[in-house]
Amino acid sequence: MADKHLIPATVREAFRIFASDTSLLALPLLLSEGEVQALPAISYPNDPSATFQDALTRLEDVVKPRTPAYILLRRDDLLSAITYVPYLAKAESRQLYLDNRHKLVHSLGEEHFAASFISKEVAEITDARSWDERDGHGESWNAASEKTEECEACDTGEAHTHLVKDAGYKQNKCRLCDRRMKNKIEQSALDALRNMHDAGDCVQISVNIPTETLQLNFSEKGVSPAGVATKLPAEHPSFTFYRNPDTQLLYFIFCSPDCAPVRERMGHTLAIPPLINIIAKDNGVNVDQKIEIHDGDNLDFARKDERIGKYRSLYMRNEFVGTESTWEKMDEYQKVLDSV
Repeated sequence: MADKHLIPATVREAFRIFASDTSLLALPLLLSEGEVQALPAISYPNDPSATFQDALTRLEDVVKPRTPAYILLRRDDLLSAITYVPYLAKAESRQLYLDNRHKLVHSLGEEHFAASFISKEVAEITDARSWDERDGHGESWNAASEKTEECEACDTGEAHTHLVKDAGYKQNKCRLCDRRMKNKIEQSALDALRNMHDAGDCVQISVNIPTETLQLNFSEKGVSPAGVATKLPAEHPSFTFYRNPDTQLLYFIFCSPDCAPVRERMGHTLAIPPLINIIAKDNGVNVDQKIEIHDGDNLDFARKDERIGKYRSLYMRNEFVGTESTWEKMDEYQKVLDSV
């Protein structure tokens, strides 16, 4: 891809349209038999209240864990050229994309791009927190002492002169475990969450352990606070979202009966952070208060369990708080899991 003519006219036209249309979020490009191919451009949401995270979520069908790609992405009217080379892709495929990343930017026109960088995980592109780090809100992208891990292609000795800020590859300080470990969710469960608008709305979800998929147990309206406890399963873990008409708060209730199988309890515990932090928030459901109980009789809406839904952080010792904080009884659960 050293010469401009190796980029087909169709790709050049797709890029011309993308570069001139500020309503478009991203233009994915693939390499096929040494030639660049353009996938359909992805637009920003039409909703003026949509967040940047809402827009990035639209990339999840394109940014796949085993398929390298070039992602040309617009943010704040600035274009970035992303070379996405996931760890699970074949080594020769990753190398092909890395070897040609500078040539692609040069061929399309460096004047169009503000930055170029490498990503190796889906969440580094699709999670807004990664972009916050690249803006300087996280230490890993702007600390002078941090070593930039350049691409493997840099060993070729080929010299390049760039007008584009090339950040190479830098790993996120926050590992974004909640997004990386996100469970699949049935459409019926997703629709039920999206429709939780009124006081008394109650939605219960559980993990189908064999498939690791979040499934809908029920969705009801007009449930009284006293009636919630009676709806918590006594033998299996469950997640219940409830809009309390008395407090006007949205509660997340994790009920994990002691009699439930260890595998079910662990599967549900690990599913909490992605469900609360990613799936629910991405669909407009913001939890006000979290409660963890082991029996419906213990439900008390005055109780607060702030540690629910957080992972252990590798950076807590350095006072960096990521998504990986702690959850209640995590060490106890880990010992049980290790013994299985």
